[in-house]
Amino acid sequence: MKTIKLTSANDGGKIYINIEQIGHYYDVKEKITYGRVEKKAYTRIGVTTHNNGGFEVIETADKIDKMINKLM
Repeated sequence: MKTIKLTSANDGGKIYINIEQIGHYYDVKEKITYGRVEKKAYTRIGVTTHNNGGFEVIETADKIDKMINKLM
């Protein structure tokens, strides 16, 4: 099993994900409301074993690509 360690965008905690179970990941832009940042940018990463929409992490999709490629 090959896992990557990511950082939760919600609380800064660590999330370990098996790269063989990644279903999707994509960057989400920051949300601005009335000229102020309501929610910072993050990356959503989902796994095939859960139907919960995925996790919000601070690593970008490009960085996740590099982490996965390093393990392959």
